[in-house]
Amino acid sequence: MDLQDLCTNATAPLFIMDDRQHCVYMNPAAERLTGYTLAQVQGAPLHDFVHHTRPDGSHYPLEECPIDRAAPANMQERGEEVFVHKDGTLYPVTFTASPIRRNDRVVGTVIEVMDARPQREQDSIREAMHEIGLLILQELDHEKIVQGVTDTATRLTGAQFGAFFYNVRNEAGESYTLYTIAGVPKEAFSQFPLPRNTRLFGPTFDGAGTIRSDDIRRDPRYGHSAPYHGMPSGHLPVCSYLAVPVRLGNGEVIGGLFFGHEKPGVFREEHETLVETLAAQAAIGMNKATLYREALYAQRRAEQDAVEKQRLYEEAAQANEAKDQFLATVSHELRTPLTSILGWAQMLTSGKLKPPMVERAVATIERNARAQAQIVEDLLDISRIVSGKLRLNVQLFSPHVAVEGAVEAMRPAALAKSVDLQVVVDPRAGPISGDPERLQQIVWNLVANAVKFTPKGGRVHLALQRHHSNVQIVVTDNGAGIPPDYLPRVFDSFTQVDSSSSRKHGGLGLGLAIVKKLVELHGGTVSAHSDGIGKGASFTVNLPVAPLAYGATLPPQREAAGHYSLPQDTEQFGLSGLVVLLVEDDEDARGMLSSVLGSAHAVVETAGNAEDALLLWDGIRPDMIVSDIGMPGMDGYAFIAEIRQREARLGLAPTPAVALTAYARVQDRMRALTSGFQMHVAKPVEPAELLTVLSTLKAWRIG
Repeated sequence: MDLQDLCTNATAPLFIMDDRQHCVYMNPAAERLTGYTLAQVQGAPLHDFVHHTRPDGSHYPLEECPIDRAAPANMQERGEEVFVHKDGTLYPVTFTASPIRRNDRVVGTVIEVMDARPQREQDSIREAMHEIGLLILQELDHEKIVQGVTDTATRLTGAQFGAFFYNVRNEAGESYTLYTIAGVPKEAFSQFPLPRNTRLFGPTFDGAGTIRSDDIRRDPRYGHSAPYHGMPSGHLPVCSYLAVPVRLGNGEVIGGLFFGHEKPGVFREEHETLVETLAAQAAIGMNKATLYREALYAQRRAEQDAVEKQRLYEEAAQANEAKDQFLATVSHELRTPLTSILGWAQMLTSGKLKPPMVERAVATIERNARAQAQIVEDLLDISRIVSGKLRLNVQLFSPHVAVEGAVEAMRPAALAKSVDLQVVVDPRAGPISGDPERLQQIVWNLVANAVKFTPKGGRVHLALQRHHSNVQIVVTDNGAGIPPDYLPRVFDSFTQVDSSSSRKHGGLGLGLAIVKKLVELHGGTVSAHSDGIGKGASFTVNLPVAPLAYGATLPPQREAAGHYSLPQDTEQFGLSGLVVLLVEDDEDARGMLSSVLGSAHAVVETAGNAEDALLLWDGIRPDMIVSDIGMPGMDGYAFIAEIRQREARLGLAPTPAVALTAYARVQDRMRALTSGFQMHVAKPVEPAELLTVLSTLKAWRIG
């Protein structure tokens, strides 16, 4: 093999220059490197073809060309330079220029050139991998890790854009998918849906392996999934495609890296290996970040648990203190009047009192006995409220009668303290649906409280008026006032502004708690306001107005609680011709209730269980439903729920329904209402109450 063959087959690009620095030879490797052929450069300065332009766009003077310095200097020259390809692109090279001597005279130059791009690429990759390694080591934030990996992979693969879709869990343990973008603004993908488990995307999210395609549009898996059958309209053009799953050590796929380019054949095997390496590093970093986040969640839960335990402990301590204080208060409030009662009683039995003192003794005993009776009644009311056994004798009534009755009951006490008790009542306010006796108790408690805490010569004002769809009762005084920090607890049981043994005012701290519970049982709200100590207080009760049919009149107020006789005039309830479906498993109760409804001239259809009642409902489509709650098989809750579902399927308006139950807790009443009943009547059922409720429901339906 001669020298010509060696040069032709050499893998290193070779150039031979004459003594004028003109190119006389370049081997095929040099032609591939520069883009020129020997014929194009032969006999001309090589500088003019491959080294005339600096990276900044300026031009190299010929005398500064390092490949031309070797021969004149009669020495070897080594270095790095930037050459210009025939297509105008710049690329780095390393070179060795050696003089050719003949008879101790330099007659030319041999230049060996090496493309420095692969080396620089390797250096860039090593540097990038080092930076990613530091990021994985130091960073604990998912977003920063995935963004760093995506940016690096996009740059090193030469992709136009890259995306990293990954799964995370929130503090509640719910999993959701996030993504980050590199190479283009995130807004470029904001209008597109997340990748789905299609034939093309599925293998990546299933962890099946890497997908690399020179032209994804020619892939047999491409374009088969609705609704897009390819790329969505407006999507960035993708020809070259690379997708790599991100897997934990146990094989769980937590994300996927996706890269695209509009030109074909951009991604090579080394890019595939590179991204797989980055995906493995990303999995390590994300797992570390997840563990850190879960540790933070656990720490936060532990702190919250500690705070909650401390709160419960403090509440228990406060409750225990309140219990002790309450027992002491009850003891005081009961023993104080008892002292007067026993003392005066003994003096009366001694027979030594003169007539004027006898009258005083009797009056004192009566007054203190009534005080004790009120304390006992308050305690019983709170007990009934807590246990859900407090009953309301529901009826339609005008509230002004109950309000005026409560005010008149308190007027003597107000006169005794020289408190000006002012009343403004709108007799047209109402009607409301509820218990007039309990409303009188609400008003009496509020007025008594106002008089109690208003000093001699003060003023208490009560107003009853219509306010939008409510009846509003406002009791205002210019008395002791309420501290701002106490206002949120003013309706709590067994609480008082001053609960010390040296307090000026007696009582158990139950009155306002009873007021709040009674108001809520009537479907209303109560609130308190005060500008502070010594600036008086105002209490506002809002009760919903009961709608009435046009021309309807209010039924007369009921007799005292506990009277269960049938009303004399059942025509007043307006139930004539009303078709009522009565569901009650107890035969005696069913017969009694059927007679009550029949006495009001309602058309009654009865069923002993829910299954029979459903068959009847299909046939008669009743105007009203009265159903027991506790029944064998399907109970009243399930029965009314089934009725509501059938009505919805048929497009029918809900049939008014009344629940009958022996369970009189507040929770039972609320469950009945949320199950689909409109009203609730506790057993034993009073005939007048049931007829009043049906009359009210009929009025509401018509109204």
